[in-house]
Amino acid sequence: MASAPQAGPRRRLTKQARRALILKAAEAVFGEVGYHGATMELVAVRSGVTRSLLYEHFSSLDDLYVACVHAARAELHSRFVDASIFNQGHPRDQLRAGIEAYFRFVQEHGPSWDVLSGTGSLPAGPAGELAAELRFRAADQIAALAEKVVPDLDPDEVRAYAHIVSGGGEQLARWWRRNPGVPLDDVVERLMTVVWDGLSGFVDSAVEQGTSSAG
Repeated sequence: MASAPQAGPRRRLTKQARRALILKAAEAVFGEVGYHGATMELVAVRSGVTRSLLYEHFSSLDDLYVACVHAARAELHSRFVDASIFNQGHPRDQLRAGIEAYFRFVQEHGPSWDVLSGTGSLPAGPAGELAAELRFRAADQIAALAEKVVPDLDPDEVRAYAHIVSGGGEQLARWWRRNPGVPLDDVVERLMTVVWDGLSGFVDSAVEQGTSSAG
């Protein structure tokens, strides 16, 4: 009777690949139980590594949380860049492209978004402060777009509108995470309906002025 073939040696992961595996597991843990429900032991079990190996990559739960936030923020930022929301089309199309990029990230990387948005309570100290600061940067991107379109608008007013858009998008994303059956296009259109009605007056005026100046 022939013996069963022997499995080959398991391929050893590189340090970078192991770190990525741990981050993915940590995002899932933070997304499910929040920062205060997470432990290094739980992340180690989820990622399939020993606790000692986990500590070789991350010195503490705060260190791991900050790394997750940075990774999520970098991915979301790349989505905005890829959508080219600062460079093309009518302002309405630019805004829609940015909103769609945001919600596509939520759809494809739900646990990452949960970490970035602070689902559940945030940690105290530097880790929590960093998470809050990075959440503000989405509003900064929206403000930068608005300043290009309506440069004569007061900067503080622009930032206020940007935070309204950002906060509304974040809350809608929380609702969508609980109602994942709603199509992406419907979610994007619902935010656009609310946001564009408020901003279109400023934008249309700026576009008209730009057309008159060009003439």
